[in-house]
Amino acid sequence: MNRFFGMLVIAAAAFTLVGCGSTGSYTSDAKFDSAIVGPIESLNNSYQGPFRHPVIIIHGFLGGKLIDKKTGENVWGKFTGWESISPSAEYFRELALPMQLGKPLNDIKDNVVTGGILDTVKVRILGFTVTEDAYINLIKVLQTGGFQPEGYPLEKGCNYNTLFCFSYDWRRDLQWNAARLHEFILEKRKYIQKQYEVMYGIKNFDVQFDLIGHSMGGLVSRYYLRYGTADLPKAGEQPKITWAGAKYVDRVIILGTPNAGYLDTLLELNNGKVVPPFPPALLGTWATYYQMMPAPSRKSVVYADNPKEAVDIFDINVWMKMKWGLLNPSQDEALKKLLPNVSSVAERKKVALDHLKKCLDRAKRFVNAMAVEATPPDDVQLYLVLGNAVKTTRRAKLDRKTGELTVIDYAPGDGKVTQSSALYDKRAGGVWTPWVRSPIHWRGIIQLRAAHMGITTAPAFKDNILFLLNAMPTKSQLKYESSRK
Repeated sequence: MNRFFGMLVIAAAAFTLVGCGSTGSYTSDAKFDSAIVGPIESLNNSYQGPFRHPVIIIHGFLGGKLIDKKTGENVWGKFTGWESISPSAEYFRELALPMQLGKPLNDIKDNVVTGGILDTVKVRILGFTVTEDAYINLIKVLQTGGFQPEGYPLEKGCNYNTLFCFSYDWRRDLQWNAARLHEFILEKRKYIQKQYEVMYGIKNFDVQFDLIGHSMGGLVSRYYLRYGTADLPKAGEQPKITWAGAKYVDRVIILGTPNAGYLDTLLELNNGKVVPPFPPALLGTWATYYQMMPAPSRKSVVYADNPKEAVDIFDINVWMKMKWGLLNPSQDEALKKLLPNVSSVAERKKVALDHLKKCLDRAKRFVNAMAVEATPPDDVQLYLVLGNAVKTTRRAKLDRKTGELTVIDYAPGDGKVTQSSALYDKRAGGVWTPWVRSPIHWRGIIQLRAAHMGITTAPAFKDNILFLLNAMPTKSQLKYESSRK
């Protein structure tokens, strides 16, 4: 009896130790809300200098503020209840990418300019302001790792900014925006070089950046890395990957990016958006929407009467026959708002068709350029963070007679982008193999149980992103370290 009692005491003590989360327990299955920041991590987070790359955040679709440069008034980024319920014709015209007959997309100008990243969303309703977080979460995560965001007060002991947000016109062609990213990088590179000269006596330091692109921002990042400022190859030409962006970029981390496109773009181009209540005609002016449609290899849309036959959603003839998007007769009222100086239905249709042709042409060329398999230079690292816990639209069927699209299949994803699209896994729509087959050569992949914007608030994201940026060196960082010995 005494021996049995002794064993019970030992077992109870062991259970107590495990329950208290004791050091050295082999059996504890406790989970914790936050990681412990040790002395090495603390030193990494507090370091500021040439050993660490500055970071550029590149927001996603709808993630940047738009301003009317003539009036200074908000076009996108500050919302009122009435604007959200019943947008005016003037507001539609400001937010639309202008449609001009016969003029190349990238030559079309308007009064809209970028107004910074959308860190928070403010909605004014009935005299009350409701604020929702947007990219402020990502900025805060990087701040805890010691990065000093431009436009925010510098922390004690820090002398210059090391975190920048590239704000771009998310309505416009992604290649065009990649060229703007290049200008931004050169500007910030000059700034960092000046700081290094003043603080450390280093002249003309070869500053390399780490890019963090969320959603569509990942596409801008990848295009820049591959092609720099070069225009899209002409139809039928084989893209020539130069890795021009690698001259200034060491690491690209992309979050929830539709590398192989996502189906909701096509659905919304045809059905419009509910929140905000934008009709297909308005969405159809934005060049970027078409550039995020599912890649042809995905076979994301099939005919209802023959599921083995994929629909070429980049073919203008399909759009004309099915009366999709801008070509839907029901959109003429919206087109009247967008084209107030065009008096007839026939002329409005002509302008809309011209715009659609241009958008589809550049979209197809963009998608093809991004699908080419290529190994990045050995001094460049590509990382992917994706969500895999939300049921996400994957495939739709098309009724040949009515042009109606119906979702018929879902897949793991983040609610917008499927897991396989983020990976650009060629097995989706193709032949199954045990391994991921992707034209993108990933250095590392992190999967999170998070939705599209929730990726940046997941605890595992914070722990991994800061470790990657602050503790895992790139080739140029090791080279610099070696030169200092």
